[in-house]
Amino acid sequence: MGDMPQVAWWREQSGSGGQFIEQTTHIVDLLRYTAGEVEEVYASYANRVVHEQYEGVSVADVGTVTLKLKGGAVANISNTCVLPAGVGEVGLSLYTDQGILSWSPDVLEVSLSGEKSSFRIEDNPYRTESEAFIHALRTGDTSGIRSDYGDALKTQWVTCAALESARTGKPVQINNL
Repeated sequence: MGDMPQVAWWREQSGSGGQFIEQTTHIVDLLRYTAGEVEEVYASYANRVVHEQYEGVSVADVGTVTLKLKGGAVANISNTCVLPAGVGEVGLSLYTDQGILSWSPDVLEVSLSGEKSSFRIEDNPYRTESEAFIHALRTGDTSGIRSDYGDALKTQWVTCAALESARTGKPVQINNL
């Protein structure tokens, strides 16, 4: 959840693929890593604000995607780029019969019955991920990579299926995962 990126290519559907494909893809990665594979998506996107604020906007500025996971869980991921500059939120919350796990780039909160714990994330996750990638390129050691190209392709199938669902208004099955 954030503001409109200030680069022209991002505003064009043909240039960026839209917010869910270009940015929210990382939350889909995290969902798949923590909760399992996706079998169906249903998405709804809209152009509400930013097409009136900027020229050449063909991407949706608000959207939500419902994902059915193979293990039986149902997830919802929403995104927007209508917020004012400097206002934003990134995170993933998992709701279980044991409690709630809420992750953001800065903290992991664990809420169980009568107990709440908070774990501050000191490392910059974007830097850590970039360093692992550069290390793998330089040395061939991929042990620090949590999502390889094959895994990234699976997430790409999910995000593209969401775009198709938003376009058609119908759920899309993911048969490749």
